[in-house]
Amino acid sequence: MVGKAAGHRVSHGRAPRRASLVALALLLASVLLTACGGGADQDAAKRNKANLDAELTHARSDLGLPDSMLTSVTSQESKIATGEGGLLYSYGDAASNYAVLLNQLKGIEATAAQTLRTQAQADLDAFARILRQRRDDGFSEVADYQARYDQAQLAFQAATTAGEYAKVDATAQAQTAALQAMWPAYQKLQSYKAVLDSLAKNGMSTTFGQQMYDQDIQVFREASAAARYQALTEVIDAQIAQLLANQAAAQPYITASLLQSFQARIDLLRRYGNVSDAATFQQQHDQDAQQLASTQQLADYVALAQTIAKQDGALDIPLIKAKAQYDLTQLQQLISQASSVTIINPYDHKAYPAIYPYSDPLEGIGDASDRLKAAHTVAGYQAADTDLLGLRVGLQALLDNMRDPTAHDLAHATDLTMLHWYGVTSGKAIVISFTEQTARMYQNGNLVNWSYVTTGGYWSASNSLPSVPGYHEAMAKLSPTIFTSPDPVGSPDYYQPTPINYAIEYNDGGFFLHDAWWRGTFGPYTNLPHHDPAAFNGGSHGCINFPLAFMPWLYEWTSLGTPIIVY
Repeated sequence: MVGKAAGHRVSHGRAPRRASLVALALLLASVLLTACGGGADQDAAKRNKANLDAELTHARSDLGLPDSMLTSVTSQESKIATGEGGLLYSYGDAASNYAVLLNQLKGIEATAAQTLRTQAQADLDAFARILRQRRDDGFSEVADYQARYDQAQLAFQAATTAGEYAKVDATAQAQTAALQAMWPAYQKLQSYKAVLDSLAKNGMSTTFGQQMYDQDIQVFREASAAARYQALTEVIDAQIAQLLANQAAAQPYITASLLQSFQARIDLLRRYGNVSDAATFQQQHDQDAQQLASTQQLADYVALAQTIAKQDGALDIPLIKAKAQYDLTQLQQLISQASSVTIINPYDHKAYPAIYPYSDPLEGIGDASDRLKAAHTVAGYQAADTDLLGLRVGLQALLDNMRDPTAHDLAHATDLTMLHWYGVTSGKAIVISFTEQTARMYQNGNLVNWSYVTTGGYWSASNSLPSVPGYHEAMAKLSPTIFTSPDPVGSPDYYQPTPINYAIEYNDGGFFLHDAWWRGTFGPYTNLPHHDPAAFNGGSHGCINFPLAFMPWLYEWTSLGTPIIVY
């Protein structure tokens, strides 16, 4: 631009260009010197990286931290190292960033034990939920999984280090994944059995197929990992294809059997209310049926069978989602029907809703509905459905218990119903009745102790803090501890920091069984507004309060993992 403005093409254009080249050379030299760091920054970067790597090795090998906890550090370390030695790489910045990561890693190590303990407890709870679900499904194999769960609980109770909690967590996650994979494998076994039954019904030989089926059953019963179940489903698909190949005359029957199973699941989807998806799958089924009617070649039968199997597999999520939604509707209807059931409070002679813990938008049906909305996998929908079914059974038990005149210090039929429903008739269990405001402790299905309690309070339709209904487990034991209010000062739910002698956490939302030394009365109606000469004139903030004199026994008797059923 300078040369053109001056009206000269060459002579005045060369000097500025030469100057620019010199400046660029100086800039490049400066950048290169910066990249090389003159040795000091480079040495600091290498030294800090070595310190970080040594600490990572210590975290993995000595502390037992899983790689998932270290990803935030290792991924950043990789980014810092990218481009090392390049033209624009700064060893000074790298040295500082490695030092920051080292401090971050030490912070992770300092909190790792508590973090992994919390994670292990959450994953043990997930293990327990899917275990109950498989027990409800009728799988005899749950006995082996129950033994693994019991071992994991013992390991959890004995754990003190991050590595020990990490091992428990890995076990819980692996066993949960296996129990989740069990259902699809079972469905595939059922399809294979239907094929064999169809062959036998039509006079075909099933000797070889039955042998393979028996082997599959053995593998199913011995499987303890998700990968084994997943592999089994692939093996069964291959076995069905092999039956098609070996018995040309059986081809129509085998494919027709698969189509029949597909139709049965479509009918179930429709019964659960998902008419739209059922119509789509029905259209696929009808097209398959037309194709089957015109199929004659082995390759076409095999291809059609594979298509049907794929379409049937695509039904898994819509079907379990529809079932969970159907069970939510059933629970909503029961709540609506029972909404008029009240308890007359002898203190103020007013009628209060008996089922408010279940109708609560946060801790009752609201929480279960939120879990269903958040689900997106077969396992997630199954877990949500199990919670919904448990709430429905618990609500019905609450209503039945209101008509039961059995004394508080005796075993109640509804308690036993809940113990059977959740499959905890052996070992220890704590059962808490909303209507009686009473806790009963069972061992192997036999009552061993009892106590009056006070559960979460009800003051009005817009102000209640119910205890969480459903199945829980003893998650943590604290003695002594101090409770601090999650609500701000000025809130009607705020309370001053309160010392607690014995506390057993039963829900990860911060709900405990604990002594309430400030209360003078416990038992019937104390969850409702009343006059307590000692201090508190209503129910708790969601915890389950026990008399101080009873808590030492309960604290000692209750092991981590002990079932706690609230209904």
